Amino acid sequence: MNNIHEYRTTLHHVKAGMQVIYHGEMMKIIRLKEKKLTNKGLIYQFDTDGESKTLTGNGGNKITVLEKIDDLHKSKSWYV
Repeated sequence: MNNIHEYRTTLHHVKAGMQVIYHGEMMKIIRLKEKKLTNKGLIYQFDTDGESKTLTGNGGNKITVLEKIDDLHKSKSWYV
């Protein structure tokens, strides 16, 4: 059984420690480096462990987040 749940969200909702896929590259978010307001909206810049070492984009950009599912708690949560 695959224990990875994949979903799409915006850069507004990305936090440190998340594993993401952006433009075909898988990377882990280390921290939010900078968030600035421009005439085009909020621009987020994250430090990552990927090839490019940074992830920069508009806050509304879609990004794929990979999340590990804990099967033990998932199966018990229905009965608790």
